[in-house]
Amino acid sequence: MTKLWPALLAAALLSGCAAPTATPPAAPVPAAPAAGTVAWQYVRSTWHEARQPGLGISHRYQSRVGWIDVYLYDMKQGHWQAGVGDPRFEAQFQSSVEEIRLAGARGLYAEVEVGPISDLRIEGQDFRRVSLRIVHAVTRKAYESFTFLTARNGRLLKYRMSFDAPAPADVDAIAREFIERNLRSGPDVPRAAHPLVDT
Repeated sequence: MTKLWPALLAAALLSGCAAPTATPPAAPVPAAPAAGTVAWQYVRSTWHEARQPGLGISHRYQSRVGWIDVYLYDMKQGHWQAGVGDPRFEAQFQSSVEEIRLAGARGLYAEVEVGPISDLRIEGQDFRRVSLRIVHAVTRKAYESFTFLTARNGRLLKYRMSFDAPAPADVDAIAREFIERNLRSGPDVPRAAHPLVDT
């Protein structure tokens, strides 16, 4: 064994003299708020029934990273089966996506890109989710929007979340955290602010 030491030492010294391997610089990632550091401030509620019965009510929340609208409605279609399993659910979800496309066709948006659709479970509730990238026609400002739709307590519950592009790197964690807290506190009753610190 002692005869191997000189050879091992020489090999270690030679490997230390090799040219260092260049590592390409990492692409910049938008600053990501740590979980629990985004405070969503309640802004206002809007009653939509007067304009169109069945559209219910929405609550707007705002923070330094974006804004969220929480919609509660039934489309005047009676009781909705919980989660995403109601036979009418898929048509309603596609309608939510289509209304964004129509806004683009009417000239409100210069671009609308629809991302992948997926089902996920948050706080014991099944949701269908879609991401959208939207460019405003007048300001040319781009933002990323996420729609989460489910049925709960006999009504549809929709979260539409919008973030200036590029969205924070942990946007999924931010969205999940808001929805978890909102489901626990009750989407019907808007809160002045979640007990979090906005840094």
